[in-house]
Amino acid sequence: MEVHVVTADRWADLVALFERKGPRGGIPIPGHCWCQAWRDQESPDGPKANFKAATVDQDRHPGLIAYLDDRPVGWVAVAPRPDHGKLERSRKYGPTPDDHDVFAITCFYVDRDHRGTGVASALLDAAITYARNAGAQALDAFPKATLAPHTLANRRAEENDSFMGRRASYEARGFTTLRDTGARLVMRLTFI
Repeated sequence: MEVHVVTADRWADLVALFERKGPRGGIPIPGHCWCQAWRDQESPDGPKANFKAATVDQDRHPGLIAYLDDRPVGWVAVAPRPDHGKLERSRKYGPTPDDHDVFAITCFYVDRDHRGTGVASALLDAAITYARNAGAQALDAFPKATLAPHTLANRRAEENDSFMGRRASYEARGFTTLRDTGARLVMRLTFI
């Protein structure tokens, strides 16, 4: 498996991943939202055009894409917190006083045919390395504090409910909880 930064030359691969038809013909969740929930930019052309214009076209790096045998199989949104204006202004998930150079992980997506094969773990490890190498002092994450009982009984529901990552995965890599907001935790891995 290889993981690369999403740049303009990898845009078509991200589109292929986000818009890959499922077994019943529908497109996956990211193909509808394009990871725009925490970003400020709005576009009359829709979230896909907005995502590209606000990040890739400006030579900013919105995240990482995983490949298996040259086929895109997963994505993690990881970028500086200020790139996520709604996150920055959030009373629950906003920064702590004196924060600077903090990155945030806001979304994971793994192609359904490759779930459970270590893609998300590889993406998380790569996101940590990417943030550290980009000069981040810390990396924040926002997993669910606890999963609803109905999601624990169904793997697909649990995966859909864990789109911001899994608490245990973050804890295993040294993230600690800054705050419990009720529904989600604000967790941080400090580099410096």
